Amino acid sequence: MSHLIDPSAGSHDRNLHVDMPKAAKTVEFRIPISPTQIFFSQVRFFNFALRRFSDRRYRDARLSITVGDGCDLDVVRRENRWSENFNINWERTPDDVFADFNWAGTAIWRFCTPATADVVVHCDADTVLLRDIDPLVDEFTSYAPTVKGHMAHFPPGLGANPIVPQPHSAEFWPALFRIFSLPWPAKTYRYSIDPDHRLPISPPYFNMGFVAMNPKALDILATEIWATMRGLTDAIGDSYFKCQIALTLAAHQTGCIVDVLPAEYNAANDLRHLNANKLTADKIRVLHFLRNDEIDRRELQPALIDDMLARKLVNPANIVWQDLVREYRNLN
Repeated sequence: MSHLIDPSAGSHDRNLHVDMPKAAKTVEFRIPISPTQIFFSQVRFFNFALRRFSDRRYRDARLSITVGDGCDLDVVRRENRWSENFNINWERTPDDVFADFNWAGTAIWRFCTPATADVVVHCDADTVLLRDIDPLVDEFTSYAPTVKGHMAHFPPGLGANPIVPQPHSAEFWPALFRIFSLPWPAKTYRYSIDPDHRLPISPPYFNMGFVAMNPKALDILATEIWATMRGLTDAIGDSYFKCQIALTLAAHQTGCIVDVLPAEYNAANDLRHLNANKLTADKIRVLHFLRNDEIDRRELQPALIDDMLARKLVNPANIVWQDLVREYRNLN
């Protein structure tokens, strides 16, 4: 699909006005993984879905894969020779970062290399583009640091011996904001699986399966988010959700514009999520296939994929995913 941009810039030569077309915005994608066949198969599937769009915005987009666990990048590249045919960059998490933060270091190291596009999208490996994300990319501006994501499903879990109130308490987020000397945000939101409003309100707190930002936000968060991660340890313990919490706090600490995206940009294969957000499968732009009641992300591996394709599914989001996997399987 080609996209026409209304001209908004021009030049004057004497009394002649010539409209000049505005260049289409570019987008890059970044995914953190461990060096395992399970992750490699997910990355290959993500790449397949990305390149199937006719628009060069996606066919030529840079896909950066950050690999942790002290990996040998030469071995990683050899095991993924298929990637040589695409604009794919393999990045290694530095040893000291991984030693300090483990898998979370890999997740955050994505923020530490300069942007190569107008919009940088941070994804999980178990996400896939079902439709284009043109409305999101086109609406981004470059003048102010901006971060956009979809609200997490529920409040975050905590590690051992936290000093803040429990996350289901209305005092959890205010306590964290006080610890970091941050004013309470003007806008608050509901978690994305809270149709009955039983959970306390939250500042913008994103599921990291899909978070988009412009280069200005990437630049300032690359430094601030590490300090925030270290400052969180005493407050929340070794929480599995520390990266998501750190992003919320660092974005507010640095004065980023923070916008919440609708569920179509990070739709879980979870009927509760789809129903709570009144989202049908045909409207999903980015599917996050994290639930394993009908399917399992491990089933993208060659030895398992055919058994999965033979299975009859019920969840509409899983059925759409299965159809795309079948197309992928037929080409590979």
